[in-house]
Amino acid sequence: VEETIAKSLQFDFETIRVATDNFSDANKLGQGGFGAVYKGMLSNGETIAVKRLSKNSKQGEIEFKNEVLLLARLQHRNLVRLLGFCLERKERILVYEFVPNASLDHFIFGMFTLLYSLE
Repeated sequence: VEETIAKSLQFDFETIRVATDNFSDANKLGQGGFGAVYKGMLSNGETIAVKRLSKNSKQGEIEFKNEVLLLARLQHRNLVRLLGFCLERKERILVYEFVPNASLDHFIFGMFTLLYSLE
């Protein structure tokens, strides 16, 4: 069941690269200890926020997928919704709904801080 959920959330790298205009600085919303956040537009017109995690992370593929499944289960009106992820070309990318007029890095970096403090 979890493998099916993970596959349904998976984005390919090319889709994300195109959506963010090759991770252009013009689309960069913020930078933090875990990586950079970019604004993007999917081919269906949906605006997204893309969290490109630092390549220095020691987190393995299994741990990353487990974290994605955990984030996907977190549904609350005060949390940014995780739409999916990319685990390709040694990239670890999280795709979130875009929240206009809000500090997205606050939501995303705050969520990571919460998750890591619980470990």
